[in-house]
Amino acid sequence: MSNVELPTIKRTPLSIAAGLAGGLFFCLFYEGFQFFHFIDKKVLMPSWSFLAPSWREGFIHHFIWICMICIISIVWALLYQLLVKWSDSMWPGIIINLLLFAVIFGLFGWVFDIGPKVTELKHHAIISIACLFILHGAFVGYSISYDEPYDSKDQ
Repeated sequence: MSNVELPTIKRTPLSIAAGLAGGLFFCLFYEGFQFFHFIDKKVLMPSWSFLAPSWREGFIHHFIWICMICIISIVWALLYQLLVKWSDSMWPGIIINLLLFAVIFGLFGWVFDIGPKVTELKHHAIISIACLFILHGAFVGYSISYDEPYDSKDQ
């Protein structure tokens, strides 16, 4: 027999799948919060000036926003796996996402004047968005942290 190497099938890192699913769930719940009027205005959706005016409120705007959130979520999940994979808990994901919430609405709202400030939002909107960030952090943190022991057994 010859020494022919068979191609190995590489498994997609769980962090990419968890980040993509977390981003899609984030967008789904965000749209649900807007539908049920928990969030009054499009807090996290930027209105880009480079888009044609007819696209700013249409499907293209939502599609670009969903793609952007999914990419950010995948990058966040990869960083989480790189830095906090040693944890056997989802709490680091929740804490990191709460800090991310504070940075986005605290720092960006006040310093860079991007998006609404926390004082401009109603209480139920702040709580809904904070819960959405907590849910995302718990999902990604749980998915990555609890898969790590099984992933190391496979190698």
